Amino acid sequence: MERNLKAPEGSDNSPLLPVSNHANSNPYVQQSRKSHYISKVRIVDIIVLMVTFGTILSLPSVFTSMSMAPQTPSFQLDSLFLSNLNISNITFRTDWDATLTIENPNLISTVRLNSIKGSISYKDNSLAMYSIKPLELGCMEHRLVHVKISTMTTNRSILEEINRQRDENGAVSFNMTMFVSATYTSGWWGIEYVVLNPQCLDLKVAFLPRAGFGSWVNGGPMKCSLPIL
Repeated sequence: MERNLKAPEGSDNSPLLPVSNHANSNPYVQQSRKSHYISKVRIVDIIVLMVTFGTILSLPSVFTSMSMAPQTPSFQLDSLFLSNLNISNITFRTDWDATLTIENPNLISTVRLNSIKGSISYKDNSLAMYSIKPLELGCMEHRLVHVKISTMTTNRSILEEINRQRDENGAVSFNMTMFVSATYTSGWWGIEYVVLNPQCLDLKVAFLPRAGFGSWVNGGPMKCSLPIL
C-alpha cells in the first residue's frame, strides 16, 4: 500500500538542516570561533613585529658599543665632611669622611679596579693618604664607596697658608686625587690594562667656629676629571 507523504500546506519546501546537540556541528559557532582565533593570531603577529622592530632599532647601538674601545669608569664625589677639626699654629688635625660613586659605563665590558690609592692635599702638599679595597663592576654597574681617614700635619708653612685662606675667604680649598690600576674584560676586546688618575679639585670646605666641623661648600655630586696618563 502506497502512501504519498506531502508537506503540510504553507510550509517551506527547503530542506531541513540536521539538528545536533554538539556545538561544534553548528556552522555559526564554528565561524565565530574561527574569527576569534584569527583576531588572536593578528594580535600576536603585531606584538612579534613590534618586538622585532624594536630589536632592529637597538642593533646599531649594540654594534657601536661592541666596535668601540671600552670607556673608562667614572668617579664621582658625592659628599665630603670634616670632623674633630683642630687648627692651630702648631697642628692641623681632622677626620675626613667622603663618599664616592664609581660607575662602569660599558655595555659589554666588565671592569676590575685592582688597586685604588689616593690622597687629600692642600695645593701640592699631601695631608692624608688612603686606599680603597679592590672591586669589580659588571656591565653598566655602579658602586657607592665610603672613605674615612684621619690626618695630622705639623708643617708650619702649610698651617700658615690654611689659616690665611680661611681668614680671607671663610673656606679652604682641598684636592682629592686617586691612582687606579684597572682591568677591562670583554668577549670582543679581550683583556686590557689601564692606569687612571681621577682628580676632584678645588673642594672648598667651610669650618664652623669652635665646632670642630667642616663641610664641602660646593656640594655634590661632582664628577672627577680623568687626565690622560
